[in-house]
Amino acid sequence: MHAERVVTAKRQEIIMSAILKKQPIDYWIENKNLLQNEYNAREISFNRLLGVIIDDMENKTESNAQNVMIKGRVKKFENFYLKLLEKSRKQNIGSPFEDIHDILGLRIIVPFLEDIERVGAIISETCTIIETKYKRQDLSIHEFGYDSLHFIMQVPKELRDIVNIADDLSCEVQIRTILQNAWAEVEHELVYKTGINKVEDTIRRKLIALNATLSLADINFQEIRDYQRRRIQDIEERHAKILDKVSTVPQKMGDRYFSNSDTSQAGKSQGHQTNMKRDLSSTEVNDLFYDALNAHINNNLDRAIELYSLLVAISPNHYLYNHRGLVYFSLSQYDKALDDFNSAIEMQPKDTRVYTNRGLTYRMLKEEAKALEDFNKSLELNPLWADTFYGRSLTYYDMGDIRSALEDCDKAIALKPDFKQAVRFKQFILNQDMK
Repeated sequence: MHAERVVTAKRQEIIMSAILKKQPIDYWIENKNLLQNEYNAREISFNRLLGVIIDDMENKTESNAQNVMIKGRVKKFENFYLKLLEKSRKQNIGSPFEDIHDILGLRIIVPFLEDIERVGAIISETCTIIETKYKRQDLSIHEFGYDSLHFIMQVPKELRDIVNIADDLSCEVQIRTILQNAWAEVEHELVYKTGINKVEDTIRRKLIALNATLSLADINFQEIRDYQRRRIQDIEERHAKILDKVSTVPQKMGDRYFSNSDTSQAGKSQGHQTNMKRDLSSTEVNDLFYDALNAHINNNLDRAIELYSLLVAISPNHYLYNHRGLVYFSLSQYDKALDDFNSAIEMQPKDTRVYTNRGLTYRMLKEEAKALEDFNKSLELNPLWADTFYGRSLTYYDMGDIRSALEDCDKAIALKPDFKQAVRFKQFILNQDMK
């Protein structure tokens, strides 16, 4: 038995010596069985290494807050062998396991087109890249109709050491959107397995049309995401102005804080006009709403009141009342703001934001008990709304309950660490305690 093992070991040594020399294509054709035995001996380790690479890539993307799904595969021997023969036609191959770069493959699937570049940047910054390819639109319908990103990545030695692989392996990484991946999965069945070049033109045209439809859908999804991001940013900017206004209260400004002296012109734009036209199209209504938001964000408050009031007259809803109430709040017209927040709550009694806004308004009117009631109702509907804790914190401070004010301020900061108004207010409270 010992002699047998010695012979086997000697044979493996000879085999490896032969493989490590640069061999022409004829060699690999003649020695397919020899190569397959070597491949089979490594396949289990390849699969283990693939799992290690996937875990490492998931950690890299997760730590950068990227929403991805990662799939992997080890190339089947026959596919590996065909790739080797194809490459051997151009050059002699010495170490097929190192010279064939896609034995291991990852496919990283992302939601949107912009995520392709983001994840690609993470890989470029954290891995050794041998080759980068952009799969752009080609004449062939085998490829998706716009960018997907392919890397050839060197597998780090520390990952290979985990599974005891000496070969200096590479890994192919494809980054695609969900829709690009859907096409890649389906076209494998419809194209490669049926020989697309042999099917009739009708099917070819349908596949090209489907390709274009998916491509356009991906572009539209990205445009919608960009629009939503801009809207969220606009809302956050407007909201920050409200919170900045509110946060000046505790600094003992006295009656000056509650003065409406800067809003004498605001009354010229009354919110409840009765002669509004009601025959506008839905597109015109949407345009009006967008104009109203822009006026609000750009601090053109009289214009914002005018447009919100027109929209309320055309098609009243609780969003419009809430938005107009916020404008009145910014103008320190708290009674009018209160009327609008009341209307909004009557139409939608479960919108936590409106209760918070009304609570802030009651506080400005020095009706602290009603303010606390609204803040508590808001937190009952959504206990994770940082703005509500902040508003309640300000109100507790007004009432002289410093301990509760500090506790709520800490809760607001815990929920939103970059909440600059709450951070500033907490420091204000602590400074007061030290005096």
